[in-house]
Amino acid sequence: MKITRTIRVMLLLAALCAAGFVAAADDPVSWGQLSEQQQKVLERFQGRWENLTPTQQQRFANGSARWLTMDPEQKAQAQNRFRRWSEFNPEQKKQLRTQFGRYQQMPPEQQARVRRNFRRFQDLPPERRRQLRDRWQEMTPEQRQSFRDQRTIRQKKNHDKPPPRNGRD
Repeated sequence: MKITRTIRVMLLLAALCAAGFVAAADDPVSWGQLSEQQQKVLERFQGRWENLTPTQQQRFANGSARWLTMDPEQKAQAQNRFRRWSEFNPEQKKQLRTQFGRYQQMPPEQQARVRRNFRRFQDLPPERRRQLRDRWQEMTPEQRQSFRDQRTIRQKKNHDKPPPRNGRD
């Protein structure tokens, strides 16, 4: 699986959770509680709405509310992400959920570092991203872990340095 897909899905899920769109509520949402616009978005689920778990109902209700606030470009991006998610096999989905769980357990500063690194990666030219992905995929698990360890050490050293004094000593 490509690393960028993994990171994109993780960030999407993180953003949804942070925004409160993935609810863990136990209270069911009745079909009548949805706005007319939400019902229209979710009309294919109407016949089985009562058979959904309360958590599923909450997720669909929150997701449809979010959908209604999106501009056309955001909707196209979301549809693309949903399509890509549906193309993952069950093992890939399980792996992504596990990785997202790890992401959620990270301290906020580490999550921020993951997001910064993701943005930096996305800003690279497509050819450079492909080269980095290929290089990562060619690494053994041991080489990948060594890379992570070295990177963590470098980041700690940079983090532990005192801030610059604006040219004054």
